[in-house]
Amino acid sequence: MPILDIHHVAIKTLDLEATNRFYIDLLGLTEVARPPFQFPGSWLAMGNTMLHIFAGEAAFDSKGAYHRGGAAVDHISIQAQDFNSFKSAFQQRDLDFREMDHRPMTSLWQLFVHDPNGVLIELNFVPADEPAGAASPDRGNLYQPGKF
Repeated sequence: MPILDIHHVAIKTLDLEATNRFYIDLLGLTEVARPPFQFPGSWLAMGNTMLHIFAGEAAFDSKGAYHRGGAAVDHISIQAQDFNSFKSAFQQRDLDFREMDHRPMTSLWQLFVHDPNGVLIELNFVPADEPAGAASPDRGNLYQPGKF
């Protein structure tokens, strides 16, 4: 009984347009066909994994409450490329973000940012795969668990 991959992660939103803009325009996911459910939403693809966005009535729990953030799930981690372009896009949109350089313990650079629903997104970059001349993370803006 092998586990193969994560098929999708579902995110609830009160603002479908802002959520789609964040994931499509900023992070570069692709909107794909979605069945005609009885509630608004979208399916967004990245490689073999998708985000299913639930809006409208589907964004509320059985008691009618909407919950921001990840609740028991701390964050969603995504492999990415072009650290400097993502950092610049976050700065241009005046988003609060954090960054981390894990070298020499591991070979990762990271950016942390919240989506419009309060879900923490972690972008991981392999420095060796970055464009020539890429600048490493600023050590003055580091992510600290529980402080962002």
